[in-house]
Amino acid sequence: MKSIYSGIILLLAIPFHCSMAKAKVVENYNVIPLPQKIEISKTDKPFVLQNSTIITYRGDSLSKTANFLSTYIKEISGISTQVKANDNIPNLIVLQATLKDSNKEAYKIEIKQNEILINGASAAGVFHGIQTIRKSLPTDCADKIEMPAALIYDYPNFSYRGMHLDVSRHFFSKEEVKTYIDMLALHNLNNFHWHITDDQGWRIEIKGYPKLSQISSKRKETVIGRNPGKWDGTPVSGFFTQEDAKEIVAYAADRYINVVPEIDLPGHMKAALAAYPELGCTGGPYEVWTQWGVDEDVLCAGNDKTLTFISDVLNEIMDIFPSTYIHAGGDECPKARWEKCPKCQQRIKDEGIVGDKNLTAEQYLQSFVMRYANKVISARNRTMIGWDEVLEGNVGKDIVVMSWRGNAGGIEGAKKKHKVIMTPNSHMYFDFYQSKDVQFEPFAIGGFTPIDKVYNFDPVPKELSSAEAKYIIGIQANLWSEYISTFKHVQYMVLPRIAALSEVQWRMPKNKNFNVFKERLNKLFDLYHWLGYNYARHLLEVEADYLSNVEKGALIASLSTLKGGNIYYTLDGTNPTDKSLKYLQPIEIKKSVIIKACVLRNEEMSKILCDTINVSKSSFKDIKLIHPIQENYKFKGAVTLTDGITGTGNYRTGRWLGFSGNDLEAVIDLKKLTKISEVSFNCCIFQCDGVVDARGVEVMISDDGSFFKQLVKEDYPEILKTEEFGVKNHKVDFAPINARFVKVKILSERLLPKWYPVQNATGFLFVDEIIIN
Repeated sequence: MKSIYSGIILLLAIPFHCSMAKAKVVENYNVIPLPQKIEISKTDKPFVLQNSTIITYRGDSLSKTANFLSTYIKEISGISTQVKANDNIPNLIVLQATLKDSNKEAYKIEIKQNEILINGASAAGVFHGIQTIRKSLPTDCADKIEMPAALIYDYPNFSYRGMHLDVSRHFFSKEEVKTYIDMLALHNLNNFHWHITDDQGWRIEIKGYPKLSQISSKRKETVIGRNPGKWDGTPVSGFFTQEDAKEIVAYAADRYINVVPEIDLPGHMKAALAAYPELGCTGGPYEVWTQWGVDEDVLCAGNDKTLTFISDVLNEIMDIFPSTYIHAGGDECPKARWEKCPKCQQRIKDEGIVGDKNLTAEQYLQSFVMRYANKVISARNRTMIGWDEVLEGNVGKDIVVMSWRGNAGGIEGAKKKHKVIMTPNSHMYFDFYQSKDVQFEPFAIGGFTPIDKVYNFDPVPKELSSAEAKYIIGIQANLWSEYISTFKHVQYMVLPRIAALSEVQWRMPKNKNFNVFKERLNKLFDLYHWLGYNYARHLLEVEADYLSNVEKGALIASLSTLKGGNIYYTLDGTNPTDKSLKYLQPIEIKKSVIIKACVLRNEEMSKILCDTINVSKSSFKDIKLIHPIQENYKFKGAVTLTDGITGTGNYRTGRWLGFSGNDLEAVIDLKKLTKISEVSFNCCIFQCDGVVDARGVEVMISDDGSFFKQLVKEDYPEILKTEEFGVKNHKVDFAPINARFVKVKILSERLLPKWYPVQNATGFLFVDEIIIN
């Protein structure tokens, strides 16, 4: 048996020369995203794709698409088809755009014995159609491929289907950006959101401001990890010339993908200030920022030169990018400099800006800046997109809102009749971890967004009426690159989550099923492998689902994997082999174990799943919470605290419960009088998200569950700014005593320390397990 590592692997296997080709058969057309309608004939003969097959197109606009299809067939199977205009012989694939349909990206494919007709309502529809054919083909050398006679009708549910890439924090080459666009095309996306400026680097040439390329594109070094005060000493640089950008725009357009450029303003501008310090409130000096987060130095809203800069830059951007949509940012702009800047305060006075109970004058000043940017963009008959902060103030309803801070911005935007693109960080941030086993993953910003969470996202919030829901025009996922420095890593974070994204964008929620989707992923994984893409393979490994069963006094472990193979496991901490226990049904666990499991597939062992179950006197016992869990962090509920499983340093994995604005107060029924002498628990520490340590603990006992007496109480100090990220254990001991009911009260931090960037903010308390012995 051979061992394979599921991390970052680049597999080059494109077979342009096949020496052992043989006949193959298309099993079905259940690709990703799944077409709206597929009817396979049980009686008609199949179409045979072979070297004599001709691909013909009717209309010059389809010439490139015809050649794409020919290339796809060649790289997947080795079959060499010819491309000819307006041919009409047997064994023909015909491309045309004459379909009458209200959805301009709709297409219909008719597969008959002598012909495949791919007919789109537009050239874009035809392109989506050839992707369906491409993804249906078996990824293996063949001299002939039988394709069952069928009728396929398809169209997207949303008109805007986007994917974002941040090239500012780390730079990726022109060819890598093109490969990224190819990845989007494979999944039927039609908008590439290109984040090209930020505090840590300006990546686009602006001829009117040459120092943006000369100075702002160069960062002297980068902070190590999550801002610990250490730097790597390695310079980062790079920018795209205007000709580079135009080449990328044309490359995307050939694949019916629109490039949406983002110039993030008025915050996230420290790189620009390094080159043009007169645009800042203090005048500098500034340097391209070497760390992550949000910096206080922003464009000076009171300086007329700033308005000239915004106008000049946006106009050059619109000269380069023909996109209807131009993204002007608008997020995370601190107001500290504006509050003290004489020019900004004069602007507030001159514009008659007045704060109110909802927003400060400085927040309304940002609206002034965003309205100005919108005026510049609208003058060129383009449409401005802004992050959901643009709703904080008075902006025109013609601005499209990109909702990133959860669904709230999307709900508010739609109710105010703004068009909305949903990209909530809760479900659509692909820089978040995709596995609970973060110790085996490339270092990430944090979070937890597994593929099933992406797939199950409903982009239309239930809070919207049917009329308001029409303002949701699309969905997008974002890839921020603070901790992603190579393109192999980019692919690993995006694939296969982009496949789940594509179905959210393409299909109605009622027509989605994650388990069926997972089975369809098998074929897409084959294509990723064939194309040399570096994809995450977690679904090909063993997945474990644990559920605490109070009635049985046990933890029930269910193991699963994709794509067949046998699962083998051990409970003694030894590595499993094909001689170990074979998984046949859920496992009941009643004592402390180390469970290890792997799947044997084609004589290869997957990465080993390893989980430690520590059984205590509170494990698998009935538990009730006095106060509610914070809505976003309920996961499996109170039983999480008595399932015997502790968490890692990532509070989003489902192994922690979150509390904010109240304490964790739990009553555990030990079922009978039990001698106890200690209680312990872990807190997750992640200060940048306001996730801090507990402020104290109190343990009480009772014989009847009604009247409790205190055993011990401890207070903990306010967390320091220097406290390390991760897991912090707390334990209290007391003289042995018999008890049936144990109440544990863990105090949360109601008001975050003054050193926290957001003032008067409420802290989060995350606890993984209450252990009683």
